[in-house]
Amino acid sequence: MRMSGGYWNQDSGAIDKVVSELLVALAAQEARSRLSRLAEKLAGLRTSDARPRAVTSRRLRARRPGWVLDAVRAVMADQARPMRITHVHAAVEALLGGTVSANSVSWVLASHSAGPSPLFVRVARGRYVLASADGD
Repeated sequence: MRMSGGYWNQDSGAIDKVVSELLVALAAQEARSRLSRLAEKLAGLRTSDARPRAVTSRRLRARRPGWVLDAVRAVMADQARPMRITHVHAAVEALLGGTVSANSVSWVLASHSAGPSPLFVRVARGRYVLASADGD
């Protein structure tokens, strides 16, 4: 005999199947709704006189990991004297021919001037020199 308000183990499989079919139907309905809105939008764009916008890249070329570090190292290798962060930043931008975040240059100098084998030596506040040029 079946108790009211409860489910038998035999019924749980049937209920799970109904629930999953309902979820599939709802998902399909949602997908159809979104696709129809997309089709309407595309049709509107085709009939409009608006010119398609040009696709532009945020960067002219892909950058590999460590590109700021490589540029800072190249700039510092050209100078045997300590350089201010602002001068290093300007030289890195001139070397690369584009804009570079000043924070990236500052971070590279600060983070690579510590540890067991630093690449740069901080000689004063905001002034760095290449570690090999310093005699390390």
